[in-house]
Amino acid sequence: MSESLLDNPRSKNSLSRNAMWAVGGNLFFGAGRFLIIVILIQSFASDQVGQVLYGLAVVTPLAFLFYMELRTIYVTDTKGWTQVGHCLATRLGSNFVLLFFLALLGLLGWKFAGWQEQQVLIIFLVGAVRMAESWADIYLGVMQKSERMKNWAISQCMKTSSVLIWAGFLPLLNLDIWWLLVGWAAVTFVVLWFYDRPVAAKLADLKLCWDHRISLKLVLLGLPLGVFVAMAILNQNVAQYFIEAKLGVKEVAYFGALLGFVWGLQALQNGVNQSVLGRLAVYFSRDIKEFWALLMKLLGCSWLFLSLVLALVWWRGDLLLQTLYGEEYAQNADLFVVVMGAGMVIFTGMTLGDAILACHRFKSRMLAVGCGLAVNVLLCGLFVGRFGLAAAAWSTMAAATVTVLVSAAVLIYATREQSARQKLQKEQL
Repeated sequence: MSESLLDNPRSKNSLSRNAMWAVGGNLFFGAGRFLIIVILIQSFASDQVGQVLYGLAVVTPLAFLFYMELRTIYVTDTKGWTQVGHCLATRLGSNFVLLFFLALLGLLGWKFAGWQEQQVLIIFLVGAVRMAESWADIYLGVMQKSERMKNWAISQCMKTSSVLIWAGFLPLLNLDIWWLLVGWAAVTFVVLWFYDRPVAAKLADLKLCWDHRISLKLVLLGLPLGVFVAMAILNQNVAQYFIEAKLGVKEVAYFGALLGFVWGLQALQNGVNQSVLGRLAVYFSRDIKEFWALLMKLLGCSWLFLSLVLALVWWRGDLLLQTLYGEEYAQNADLFVVVMGAGMVIFTGMTLGDAILACHRFKSRMLAVGCGLAVNVLLCGLFVGRFGLAAAAWSTMAAATVTVLVSAAVLIYATREQSARQKLQKEQL
């Protein structure tokens, strides 16, 4: 695909229409994931919920490390040097590596961290979910690059609604909580095979392409990107590691219940960002002013919406927690405003981070994420044991703020450098 995204004749939908589909799909996706947490909290003991949330927090950063953001590389590739088959072949190899590390992680956790058999099982099941999602991720990337966000949204809705229905049946069938993950992995695989794959096949050649030179190039380019994405996820989950170690798995459920609102809205924000990621990449290569105009629209819409959410949480957050989770979880209502405030900062960092990805400044982005992660680990290590969940909430806020500040500095530097390069090219002409 040598033509640019804006010149692609397959891009029939306008930017605004694609954004609407992305917002709608991710709104459903985020709401569904949030409702799954609500169902689990209402149906299972808090320590069981904590085990699942802790398993997700442990496995997800490792999984995204080996994702290597191949979809982002493919979508933002305006020169056409990589094809879908190269990404699929590389992703297949990375999944085998992920499986090895999951086995090692389970063994170490069982031997040295005191994990019980069910916690090890949950780790492997979360890994199965992430591997299925990683394969679907490439097919979704084909839809994204072709600006077929309608198909992308339908895929996400089918997966989310199926998992949500399965979660609702768990207590009725008297099944253990880990069966949620079994159904989650199965549903993801079925939808990717019978919907994602046929749709993507109409847009690109899906045949595996085993080219070690291209795969090596993808790994060299994508691994730093995977590292920083994994670090970003660690930055959001690191508090849960300290909570589990110093306060117990039940408190992980309490904190995860508050973060559930952030995760739901995060899916919505990610959908908007991903719908314009390719367009941002083209604007960066063509016109910096258009790049900044689109970026500021993204930030402005995000801030307006999240300000309304934050006001609602400040006003009646206690009632919201009690209604959804029950009295046991409503005791942390005072922290709800802090967590949602941290979420607002996190979403700003997400948008700036995606803009940096559009600039192909993958390694530079790691600096921002690394600084935020270092602050989070330091503050959680010092204060979670002494001040409990309050320290975890404020540490998350501080880490997100550091990430935003460094991301903004990186983005300003990258766009100024690109602007100067474009100006020099015009003068030479």
